[in-house]
Amino acid sequence: MSSLFASDALADRVVMVTGASRGIGAAIALGCADAGADLIVGYETGESGAAETVKGVEERGRSAVALEADVTEPDQVATMVESALSEFGRIDALVNNAGIMPESKISDMALAEWRRVIDVNLTGAFVCTQAVLPDMLERGVGAIVMISSRLGQIGFAGLAHYSASKAGLLGFTKALAREVGPRGIRVNAVAPGVTITDMGSTVTEGEVGKKRLAELPAGRFAEPSEVAESVVFLLSDAAQLYHGQTLSPNGGGHMP
Repeated sequence: MSSLFASDALADRVVMVTGASRGIGAAIALGCADAGADLIVGYETGESGAAETVKGVEERGRSAVALEADVTEPDQVATMVESALSEFGRIDALVNNAGIMPESKISDMALAEWRRVIDVNLTGAFVCTQAVLPDMLERGVGAIVMISSRLGQIGFAGLAHYSASKAGLLGFTKALAREVGPRGIRVNAVAPGVTITDMGSTVTEGEVGKKRLAELPAGRFAEPSEVAESVVFLLSDAAQLYHGQTLSPNGGGHMP
């Protein structure tokens, strides 16, 4: 990835990224490595993908470990964090990226599906945040970034649960920033637009893709590495005055 940031923007920091076995999460991990960070590559499924992310980090001259955990399970997350602390001694930053995006109309949506999306996308971020905060608060320094979505800002038919979960992350970001900002922890969010990933393929390809593309002033969809740039910035010292903010690399798909 060609980075806009100096190779020392995150020099010697330890960054945990959930859902980092593919797509935006993997790109964030590699972007952080480009900026000088060591990585905890969190994943639930996709062990081979997580291994590829670790390999990519190591090829950039940084250290990485892949740790498996279901972000909705506090015991598993606690074990992941304990392993990370044992490996690196500290966690300087957390990127809550893990998420799922099934499609269902409200009239057809099972309650179990609604609960699962909210659980993974929103509750998972809470569980991971709660697990890493003690170390950050003890040291009085840290940065947390929530990966929200343009759909959390505008809503989207057929994705009410996903939109609700991503909107919830924006509220969580602001509340948490007010709570822990005075204690040295910066909390912000990134809300990407349509991004070229496996998960986003349903809206980047075919007639649906053409329609979405026509809505964008940028005239193209985002690359995962471009989303990663926003994350690296928010984790870096250049973002010291950013608390409770949302960066929106969406090509003009939403203009607050």
